[in-house]
Amino acid sequence: MQEFIAYGRVSNISKNAVGRTSNGHVSFKFDFVCDSSLLDDKGKSSPSFFHIHVYGKQAELMAQSLSKGSPILIKGEIIQRYYTDDSWKQRTYQYIAPALHGGITFLETKEAALKRKQKQAAPQPSTQAQQNYPEPMDADEPF
Repeated sequence: MQEFIAYGRVSNISKNAVGRTSNGHVSFKFDFVCDSSLLDDKGKSSPSFFHIHVYGKQAELMAQSLSKGSPILIKGEIIQRYYTDDSWKQRTYQYIAPALHGGITFLETKEAALKRKQKQAAPQPSTQAQQNYPEPMDADEPF
């Protein structure tokens, strides 16, 4: 068996992230980003993105606790599923399944997580109101 271990952040949680399996168990899906050893042409680390699937009690806890930007450590297994698309081509889908015990470790305090969640939930001021526009000029003036 292989083991995936990475430190990174939650990069996205979709609106339909929480669901149920055919057996009725809670499922939670989110995206995770971490730095890779691959460097870009500027010498910066290239990010690697992964889909994460969590089930059962672990899914319930993660759905309540995680938000975009949450720093976490993931230990789990890379799962590869095969499927046939609409044009009958065989495709693969990969995701990380964290271990049931110690599979996801929170790397911030509850207070810091709560502050970030509140900041994300607060309405953001419109960028248009913050921009400084030039003074209007008459259309007859030459440029």
